[in-house]
Amino acid sequence: MGMRILLGGIPLGCDNVGDEAIIACTVGCFREMFPDAALAVSTARPEATAAQLQVEGMPLFGFDGEKSFREFTAALRDFDLFAWAGATGLSDYPAVAVRLLLRAQRAGVRTVVWNVGMNEQLNPAFYQARGRRLALLQAASRLTGGHFDAVGAYEDLLSRRIEAKLARALRGCDAVVVRDRPSHEQLCRIGYDGATVGADSAICLRSAGEERLPAVVGAWQSQAIIGVCISSQQPPADPVALSSAFDRILAADNHRRLLFMPMNPVTDLAWMRTFSAGMRLREKTRLLENCPEPEVIQAVAGRCRLVISSRLHLLVLAANAHTPFLGISRGSKVDNFLAEFGQRPVGCVEDCDQEQLTAAAEAALQAPREDFRQLSQVVHNRLEQRLREAAAAVQKAVAATAKGMG
Repeated sequence: MGMRILLGGIPLGCDNVGDEAIIACTVGCFREMFPDAALAVSTARPEATAAQLQVEGMPLFGFDGEKSFREFTAALRDFDLFAWAGATGLSDYPAVAVRLLLRAQRAGVRTVVWNVGMNEQLNPAFYQARGRRLALLQAASRLTGGHFDAVGAYEDLLSRRIEAKLARALRGCDAVVVRDRPSHEQLCRIGYDGATVGADSAICLRSAGEERLPAVVGAWQSQAIIGVCISSQQPPADPVALSSAFDRILAADNHRRLLFMPMNPVTDLAWMRTFSAGMRLREKTRLLENCPEPEVIQAVAGRCRLVISSRLHLLVLAANAHTPFLGISRGSKVDNFLAEFGQRPVGCVEDCDQEQLTAAAEAALQAPREDFRQLSQVVHNRLEQRLREAAAAVQKAVAATAKGMG
């Protein structure tokens, strides 16, 4: 009888197209690594996920209060291995990861970290002072005449504590795979140097067939479609400047059209609906609605002439489809992916440089698409090779642990 493996650690089933792309591909990776294993996925939509991915659906553990951690501990009795299965959780929600990994390890369940990323900065929502505490710390700094940064000291303490706990949890894992070298460097910085560098699991995603393409793609088949996603999590500080840049890109060629492609079909859609209404050339724009399937988003990206995004996984899906892309930085995860292609971000959400964005877009739109296709194929082959090597490392580590336990 094969192992029973629980995949989780990501807030799946919560309207994030990128996360759903990750888990779909992670399931495929684990089926290749452990063909006899029974797989289960922890998600807020267990029934839908079970039907779609042909796995056992489990509740979303770790993201719904203390009860979900207790339920996780109880569920572990039925599993041999828990895999924290992707996204940027090393920095976005490390406290959740630490608790899930440690609970599994204490229960005697083997643990694997699979292609997870880590930003240079921990999630500001959890590891920066806010509200009343921020005001008190600022007041304390003023009492010292500016000689002591109470805010910085407090935030450094928070970061050091969770990073130390994270390093301990990772040392208890059978195998740790990160999705890029900068994430590996961040783990070394916090005291864990045993990670293998893999790649984002979503590079394995296959595009949907032509019959599933939304109607807008057919209606615009003779136009130069520019796909855009602006994250509602960190919207631009100056949306007017960004709107002006997009208007300039559209105005430069009458055949250009802007297709807003939400990677969160709820919050991104709402934000971009408001944003597009303020554009001068809004009649040349459309919103991609009712399209939460990552393979369809990737197929649409494949019909675009250019993709511009502050959401990492629209960039990943565009790369899969060999479509040229530009990234707007909102943390080092976007920068890290762009670097694989020798690119730098065209500004950031805090400071949109109209000139830089419009110039980069014009250069990408004028360049032969075949040039980018050749580059992206080379990069994709390299990432796939890293993924194969990471899979082999995980198989070897899990086999060694199983032998030791036997």
